[in-house]
Amino acid sequence: MSRTVKSIRIRSVNEKDVFSLAFLAEEFMPKEANNTKRVNVLKQTLRNPDYEVLVAELDGEIVGFIDQWVIQDFTHGAKHSYVHNLYVGSKHRRKGVASKLLREAMKNAKNMGVSEIHVTTRFDNELAIRLYRKHGLVKEHLQLEKEFK
Repeated sequence: MSRTVKSIRIRSVNEKDVFSLAFLAEEFMPKEANNTKRVNVLKQTLRNPDYEVLVAELDGEIVGFIDQWVIQDFTHGAKHSYVHNLYVGSKHRRKGVASKLLREAMKNAKNMGVSEIHVTTRFDNELAIRLYRKHGLVKEHLQLEKEFK
């Protein structure tokens, strides 16, 4: 029997969650980093008051997460939020978990005085694009990146 989003609890991450998040990050971005690096970066980043990670939990298991950075944008004279990652484990997709995570992150951003929220995704990630548009994210810009090895 498939569980509904109602049984999913959204909460702020705590330091005890870092290993579960590292495991999900490996599923999300395989071989991008080893778990030790992921755990160390996450522990360090969680100390930053402008960074937030929310997790989706089902029966004590973390099944998804979203993280966002809040920055001061002097050209807009306001705070902006950047959703860096949104991921739901493959067994728990299409149940509304991502929507629940995104709604909570957007609510928190608004409560922090953020005037705009931004997300990025791959051009071919149609499910993510549909999700973001469903929640009112409509402006489109091109984000370019350069990887330093």
